[in-house]
Amino acid sequence: SGQVGRNYMRHTTGSVYASFENPVHMYRGTTMAGIIRDESINNPKRGFVGGYEMETISLGLPFAAAFFDPGAWGRSFTSKLDDYSNTAGMWIIGEDMPQETNRVDIDPELKDAWGVPAMRVTYKDHPDDVKHATWQSKLAGEIMDAAGAKQIVVEPVGEARGGVHLLGTCRMGNDPATSVIDKYHRTHDVKNLFISDGSSMVTSGRGQPTLTIEALTFRAAEHIANFARLGEI
Repeated sequence: SGQVGRNYMRHTTGSVYASFENPVHMYRGTTMAGIIRDESINNPKRGFVGGYEMETISLGLPFAAAFFDPGAWGRSFTSKLDDYSNTAGMWIIGEDMPQETNRVDIDPELKDAWGVPAMRVTYKDHPDDVKHATWQSKLAGEIMDAAGAKQIVVEPVGEARGGVHLLGTCRMGNDPATSVIDKYHRTHDVKNLFISDGSSMVTSGRGQPTLTIEALTFRAAEHIANFARLGEI
């Protein structure tokens, strides 16, 4: 399919960290919980489309170091770790725009040590995504301030230091010209090939994708079993 590798999405993501006067023991909580969904609605009056949610995060010290500033060094970085017991975090995740120009393909020139063409990932934030991330990061900072934080660090918009959700590139649809798999997760081009993961999603949605992927996979498995009983695969 000509659509393979296109419409790569990763969610608009960001995080805000705040240090407080007294210990908050971030490590005692669930990795991501305390979900705030007040902003999950689509409200174009905010200056962007789509919604997002905020989640309190609880990170162990090694994980926190990777989230705070991956690869960092020096006193400004170690000071954050020294203040770990008094630090709380908030993770922000929102819908980013599917764009055909965002894709995963084969680099036309770069090859690895064995001469195999390297994989190339092309991603550029849609202007709407930047407005979206800026808004949500600002609000998360205001929440930390209202909670009494003495110092607040807002992750730079667009850096996605903590990681991303790999979505899109094998989208679901009825038309082979604009999609890779059909409603049963079967590829349009190969009868007995099924794809069931985040790549099948046509939009990123405004929340964690794991349960959606699991639900779609269970559904796809039922169809695969039925096709096998009917002798179609």
